[in-house]
Amino acid sequence: MIQIATSWLLLLPVMFGIGWLASRWDLRLENRMDERERMRQQRSTFKGLSLLLNEQPDQAIETLVKIAQLDPETVELHFSLGNLFRRRGETERAIRVHQHLANRDDLKPRDRDHAAYELGRDFLRAGLLDRAEASLNRVGEGKYAVPAKESLLEMYQVERDWKKAIIAATELESLQGKSHRTEIAQFHCELAQDALRRKDLSEAEQSIQRALQAVPNHARSLILQGDYLMAMERPAQAIEVWGVVADSHPAYMHLLADRWMLAHTALGKESEGLDRLCALLKTQATGELLDIVHKQVMKIRGPEAANAMLSEVMQHSPSLSALSKLAETRVALEEGNANPERLSELQSILNLLRQRTTSLARYTCGNCGFRARRFYWQCPGCNNWEAYSPRRSEGVAPSGPSM
Repeated sequence: MIQIATSWLLLLPVMFGIGWLASRWDLRLENRMDERERMRQQRSTFKGLSLLLNEQPDQAIETLVKIAQLDPETVELHFSLGNLFRRRGETERAIRVHQHLANRDDLKPRDRDHAAYELGRDFLRAGLLDRAEASLNRVGEGKYAVPAKESLLEMYQVERDWKKAIIAATELESLQGKSHRTEIAQFHCELAQDALRRKDLSEAEQSIQRALQAVPNHARSLILQGDYLMAMERPAQAIEVWGVVADSHPAYMHLLADRWMLAHTALGKESEGLDRLCALLKTQATGELLDIVHKQVMKIRGPEAANAMLSEVMQHSPSLSALSKLAETRVALEEGNANPERLSELQSILNLLRQRTTSLARYTCGNCGFRARRFYWQCPGCNNWEAYSPRRSEGVAPSGPSM
């Protein structure tokens, strides 16, 4: 019995050693299987990237989807997949991927913010603005705070929700340490313009004052302040405000020249108002201001005065526009004479010049080059504010986008 017990005692270390070796073998097998799986996933990932680089997005998506199904924890892969869906216009699939990430409780705060931001962009792409706003507002104060707020600001401008745009721009200033005063002033101007249309003069005055607080001596704010004073039947004060525009921002006078003359007419000072506009032609004798001044001179002083004014303009600021107006004036002068041949000749020249100036005259965005027949405070092409030069170009024919 003692010998049997001794034999079992001697066998115990051997059995323990065999068990330990077996467990180590199983662990090595598991590690090898994990390593093979990781290698397989890496090969699949590289295959997906290769397909993308070779412009085979359909096959790339199939490969990446399989990897995501095999390993749901691949957060970055899910982000890449969702963004790829969105770029391809498959917005619903992008939303599903990013919603899956946003609903996960185990995500780090940074990844959760990233998911909320990408989901907001998906909703924007789909036109679901309410849901986009809710998702973007869930983004915290980390890396994605600024792009989320920029997306909100862009969305509010599309919706023309100027009050929310002001809030978003103000928050962006504190996040970026960068001024958005110009945009904020323009948003207040939009509110003021809407209020003037509704004849809500109290709100218009408040919005104009806030715009001037954002950007003192702001051209558009001063123009609207004059409009407000005219609505209040205070033309003398409107002229005083618009006089600041004439002194500080003369290139914008074409936007208010007609109303300038109405204010002077209300005070019986038409000639005085016209003299001021004529004086501005020494530096602003291109585009719409010349058109308006010519019309007013013809109306108030007649074609002889208009001919003299345009002859002077052609001396210091020659342009196709001025030449066209000069031909128009000469036609008006000849209509009273009994010389049909000369009148026909002048009319042919006038028609050619009108065709030429109409086809070439454009306002051009300094940011994206978008050209338009009328002046915009916000470019329809790139949505930047105050990107248009107030001077209308009349040089060469347009080669880019126009409107």
